Amino acid sequence: MRPIVLHGHTRAMTRVKYNRDGDLLFTCAKDSSPTVWNAYTGERLGTYEGHTGAIWDIDVNFTSTLVATAGADQCAKIWDLLTGECVATIMHETPVRVIQFSHGDSMLLTVTDASYGRRPGIHIFNLPGDGTPDGFRNSRTSYNPWLSYQVEEKITSAVWGPTNDTVYFAGDDGAIVVLDLNKREEIASNPMAHKSEIRRIVFDKDYCTLMSASLDQTGKLWDAKTLELLKTYETDKPCNDCDISPLKNQVIIGGGQDAQSVTNASHRQNRFETRFFHKIYMEELTTISGHFGPLNTIAFSPDGRGFATGGEDGFVRLHRFDDDYFTAPDV
Repeated sequence: MRPIVLHGHTRAMTRVKYNRDGDLLFTCAKDSSPTVWNAYTGERLGTYEGHTGAIWDIDVNFTSTLVATAGADQCAKIWDLLTGECVATIMHETPVRVIQFSHGDSMLLTVTDASYGRRPGIHIFNLPGDGTPDGFRNSRTSYNPWLSYQVEEKITSAVWGPTNDTVYFAGDDGAIVVLDLNKREEIASNPMAHKSEIRRIVFDKDYCTLMSASLDQTGKLWDAKTLELLKTYETDKPCNDCDISPLKNQVIIGGGQDAQSVTNASHRQNRFETRFFHKIYMEELTTISGHFGPLNTIAFSPDGRGFATGGEDGFVRLHRFDDDYFTAPDV
């Protein structure tokens, strides 16, 4: 398995994201140029220019017509995927950390950081039109959230629940919380989910389980309904991201020591690897290295036949599994 190495960013990567069909890969970094690539060939197809600071998150809608970005410039922007035109700018009062289209693309989730005396918050917006760029161009909507929910701790990751009634979020206090949007209250939580900051939470394809990656050097698998702990995947370095294979009983975890800690770490910790674990038996299956710094973001392709990673080195690595990966028994 020889990866395709993509170099289109000048600063550390923050997010890699496939579209639903798996033919496009969207990336963002601490530079201001979100980028779209051909997920099979690695060809750079274009960038979305308009932000003036780091981009913390990126998402693409169900029909692959719209792209949404979350910026440190206090803006959430929505783009025409094909032309790169910005069709909507949603101003916030503080930097935007997370962005995600709802199921059906009728709403938008954003998360903002604490700044200027403001607490971290979750915001839900109704979106105009029919989920196409023209729907935004023809709209005269004023983008005001119909829900804003503030918390005390910084929110580092948030995702829509199985339906558009809930949002799951996690933060630097190591807790995982379920917010009921209609009741506007927290209906479930695990305040001791991790011992340190959670960097990412992600659902499996069926929304039955939820996986988390934490700086406490573990990845964990949770029952999505009860937040009961099911599995723990132990590593020897901070974990920045994780994902669950849609094809096999496998999970992947990426991370690594930050630059200031590298000189005091062991040789193994200085290797910036993607680590594969058996989802059920929690055994480490293999590791894949290649980045020259910590892995900040990782994602399986929707068909489970490959994965992408983004590192502190500013590079994206596209992997497609060899044929023997699919013929090997999934014990």
